[in-house]
Amino acid sequence: MIKRIDIQIIRALAVIFVVLFHLEIAGVKSGFLGVDVFFVVSGFLMALLYKNGEAKKFFERRAKRLLPAYFATVILTLSASLFIVLPSELGQVNTQAIYSLFFSSNIGFWMQSSYFNKADFNPLLHLWSLGVEIQFYLIVPLLAWFFRKSKFFLFLALLGSFATCVFIVGISPKTSFFMMPLRMWEFLLGFVVAYYLTINGVIKYKNFSWLGCIGLLVLCVIPFVNIDGEALNRLQAHPSFYALLVCISTCLVLGFGLPKILENNAISEFFVKIGDYSYSIYLVHFPIIVLYLYTPFSGTKLYPESFIDKAILLILILIFSFLMHNFVEKRKFGNIGKVYLTSLVSLFLLTGANRIVPEMYNQQDQNIFNSLNDRSTYRCGKIVRITDPNAISCKINTEHFAQSILLVGNSHADAIKTTLSSVAMHHKYNTYFLVNNEPMIGNVLPPEEIIKEAISKKVSWIFIHYKSETLDLLKLNSLIQLSQKNNIRVTLILPVPIFENIPYYEGSIPKTLWQGKLSKLSYKDYFNENKEIIAQANILSKKFKNFNSLSVGNIFCSPICQIGTKDKHPYYFDDDHLTLTGSELLKPVFIEALNNSKK
Repeated sequence: MIKRIDIQIIRALAVIFVVLFHLEIAGVKSGFLGVDVFFVVSGFLMALLYKNGEAKKFFERRAKRLLPAYFATVILTLSASLFIVLPSELGQVNTQAIYSLFFSSNIGFWMQSSYFNKADFNPLLHLWSLGVEIQFYLIVPLLAWFFRKSKFFLFLALLGSFATCVFIVGISPKTSFFMMPLRMWEFLLGFVVAYYLTINGVIKYKNFSWLGCIGLLVLCVIPFVNIDGEALNRLQAHPSFYALLVCISTCLVLGFGLPKILENNAISEFFVKIGDYSYSIYLVHFPIIVLYLYTPFSGTKLYPESFIDKAILLILILIFSFLMHNFVEKRKFGNIGKVYLTSLVSLFLLTGANRIVPEMYNQQDQNIFNSLNDRSTYRCGKIVRITDPNAISCKINTEHFAQSILLVGNSHADAIKTTLSSVAMHHKYNTYFLVNNEPMIGNVLPPEEIIKEAISKKVSWIFIHYKSETLDLLKLNSLIQLSQKNNIRVTLILPVPIFENIPYYEGSIPKTLWQGKLSKLSYKDYFNENKEIIAQANILSKKFKNFNSLSVGNIFCSPICQIGTKDKHPYYFDDDHLTLTGSELLKPVFIEALNNSKK
């Protein structure tokens, strides 16, 4: 296949949009769609590069093309992290490196959190797309065999993957985002273009380059459209119909090319050069940004606040892209098996060295570092979303009792669910928990649906826990009324002290403890922050016989609100969410509430 200028141009656009998005440059709201462009281009090229019966040669060529720079990125990132980051984040980098060894970074990040969530430290997050690509390459020979039997299989696989992707995105957006089978339709669109609109990659219908021009124009505009990557609305979600528009636009360029006037000029030459470097740029840019902006206990920071930082980052990206492209990517490696084995040994040695690093710190420091892992599985876990995608709630405990409670709330309820469930178990209650993280917020799970779910699970008691500003008091009132009609008790667990938006705490309790600072928040501050919800709880307890509230502020504040134990086990893993250690403080409150229920 001859080198096509148009492909290099759209590769350049794709990587520029991704880099600008990761730098959080104003206006580039959906630059992550550049990855969708890469997937279509990759599918197009795989359809041309794979030759019948040459699976081994195909895999060797792909490995030589991708793996040296891929492993160099992982090894360099892990090595740099050894000297730059604290053990609290170093363990996360180790885990990401291990997943990358087996080309399953996408699965590792799917198990962790959403691509758009910055709570964790993820300098290798961008390798999720390489995981998807490599997993797709592994099935290319099988797909090609089926497609030779009948082109019907190509369209069936494409439509099936797209339909499943759109269906799942309305339930679990990150599953559609990270999982190869649900992204396969993007690669297969490239297959369709290669098979039907080109002859060995050479455009058949050259008189329709204006269609390619339209495709290019759409690609230039779409990253500036605000697309919510975590939305459950299937029309606006990602990957869904916006991704389809991006992929079709890419197909127009691949299938019909671009007018010569757009290809033969100085600007195009610049984009072609960027396209040549696109793989190296993609590999190095994200670790450089994340490591440069690293702040302990602050997750993944991407936005460089000063112009100088922006300039330095761009220079670093350019330098390391040049080095990666010219000294690794373009180098001819004879035995790719040795490259993989060497990378494997290097990564295991580095991960081993990194595991020793925490031992260099005293026990109190280690307690602080460990706080980022001092929490239970998020909500109901991943398996429920797959095995029962329509589930409204899940059962937390494994035992089976005659009575059940239902925990309602957002991420603050998630932080206490393990402690509440353990107390409930000893009092012979099952504990059910809502799958969705935003019940009674906006239009998500209104009180009527929660009561319907409670009845279906034979729940006799509902516990509610939110941060004060996120609890809708009108919906709380409605939920209590409906509960009373159905003979269900309701208990509001009042908000815990939070340190959000208090400059002294710098957004992280572990970081505050690491810096040797003490709490300055008092019970009076806590009361003033929550006085509206406390007052409303008192009114509701007098109005409804089935309702009461549990005070928790006095547990933490006496009168100063504590942020950790004497040996520095933090009570919070950020500025407002309790660790398992912190939630244990609430155990006496829960025990008393459940003991009183028997009186």
